[in-house]
Amino acid sequence: MKRVSFRFKMLVAFSVLTIVSIGGVWLLFRMLVDDFSKNKYIRDIEAAYDSLNEQFRSRNELTNADMSEIESGVGRHYVLFLYAAKARIQYTTVNTREAWYRDPIMCYSGYRTKIGEEEPEMVSKHEKYNVYLLSDTIDAYGKLDNGFTVLLRANYDSVLRDNRAMTDWLFILGLFVLAVTTLFAIVISITVTKPIKQMSAQAERMAKLDFSARCKVDGQDEIGVLGGALNQLSEQLEQTVMELKNANSELQSDLEYRTQVDEMRSDFIANVSHELKTPIALIRGYAEGLTENVSDDPESRAYYCSVIADEADKMNRMVQKLMVLNQLEFGGNQVEYARFDVVSVIAGILNSTEVLRSQKGISLHFREEEPVYVWADEFMVEEVITNYVSNAINHASKSKELAVSVERKETVARISVYNTGELIPETDIDKIWIKFYKVDKARSREYGGSGIGLSIVKAIMDRHHQKYGVANHENGVEFWFELELAQESAQDSAPVAPGRNQAI
Repeated sequence: MKRVSFRFKMLVAFSVLTIVSIGGVWLLFRMLVDDFSKNKYIRDIEAAYDSLNEQFRSRNELTNADMSEIESGVGRHYVLFLYAAKARIQYTTVNTREAWYRDPIMCYSGYRTKIGEEEPEMVSKHEKYNVYLLSDTIDAYGKLDNGFTVLLRANYDSVLRDNRAMTDWLFILGLFVLAVTTLFAIVISITVTKPIKQMSAQAERMAKLDFSARCKVDGQDEIGVLGGALNQLSEQLEQTVMELKNANSELQSDLEYRTQVDEMRSDFIANVSHELKTPIALIRGYAEGLTENVSDDPESRAYYCSVIADEADKMNRMVQKLMVLNQLEFGGNQVEYARFDVVSVIAGILNSTEVLRSQKGISLHFREEEPVYVWADEFMVEEVITNYVSNAINHASKSKELAVSVERKETVARISVYNTGELIPETDIDKIWIKFYKVDKARSREYGGSGIGLSIVKAIMDRHHQKYGVANHENGVEFWFELELAQESAQDSAPVAPGRNQAI
């Protein structure tokens, strides 16, 4: 069904109301105007009779002054006959030579019952006179107090013609008024419906969750108040929707975090179970061997004990690393920024690995240069360097070389740890940061690797919001990470880097 606009409905309603009003007025006028004119003429002719009766109450003769007084009192629009005794005319306003005036006199005096073919209708009866209605005249016939016979006649036919003309004129005037009011209704409907259309368009946009639109409605009338209320509603809904979206985003983030935690917990349990399975089996096997005295040889017993101690030590290191990683991933450890010389930290770690490098025949390339000051958590950075250096020592092969360098790059310092040896397969290069992931599980087992060290590196660098990565070279692998450079003139005791919070 086709939708009809409010403007059209308003225009039709206004036009119908105007037509009904004008048509009703015209119909009532046409129905009542003749009766109204008739009653008015009856009252007027009765008043004219009363005036004549008062004028000639005690006189039987007329003077010229009386005639002037009759004309001023009764008026010229009446046909008047005054008769004295023996039907002698005292005064008349018509030519007495014409015989037509005798018919009404004879009729009303009882000599005839009709005037021509028409029966007169008595419309008003009085003590000494009566008023009669004919098709085109109204007559008042009777006696005055002085004995005169009086006939007053008003021409009613002209009044009826005037009424018809007035009715026709009123009809034409009604058409004109209808045209004017229709034009006025169009203007009013446009004026009234314009803000309503704006509010309707705004409501449609609000239904589509678009609350940016505002309707421009002036004035303090009902439409203005409605427009203001709609604008206020739109603002409140927009604010509410924004709050709901923010709450939904927070809820979604919380759900994702919970899902991630559950997955991490599940992975953690599975990985820990897998990693602990081998050392526990070894410890149990060697412990049972010692219990059952599989070998009485002191060297074998000592070997069994060393294996148990070694596996227990590996388990202890793995558990400690897992605890560190867990604290890093779940925000247990806060980053405490401080200014320190990263070169001296690297030198200290390398010195602590000198014996191990000598045992494995690994040559070191590290040139201690001037201090390089950075802003970071010194303890966490030391953990990153230790993990990189340990991995490099454990995987160094071929020419068995280890190279550590510090490079300034605008606002950051890049620390790189390179070792010669087997390259990391491209399919695994993005996975080595995952907990318990090992490229070569057999070789990792040889030196006690648990697959947690690089995960700790990733967690620490993410907490520092700095870059890190790995790159394959022709003869080896390079691990690197970046730290924010600090002003070299600053004091070592400065606790917080410019523009950073102490706890992240």
